Amino acid sequence: MRDAFEELKGMKVTVFGLSTDSVEKQKKFLESHQLPYDLISDPKGVIAKKLGVPLVMGKFTLRRALLFKDGKLVWKDEKGATDSQGAEVLKALQMNK
Repeated sequence: MRDAFEELKGMKVTVFGLSTDSVEKQKKFLESHQLPYDLISDPKGVIAKKLGVPLVMGKFTLRRALLFKDGKLVWKDEKGATDSQGAEVLKALQMNK
């Protein structure tokens, strides 16, 4: 998502990350990976559960990409491949115009 961020932003797509990590841990991750988007701390997995994102060992979220349009889920990536996720989201956006 980082590499596709500017193009997604130009398409008025809001990108954010969600994890069960603490805010402090997320801040370090954000800085070390130079992410241009916000991260949301969900230590109890409440938001993840509502989005249908599985928790491993009850505390770690699996990597997913979800695309919502007009408040409805229109696409999701369950592979979690960070090297291709941005391109896959861009392709999904073209299909959901």
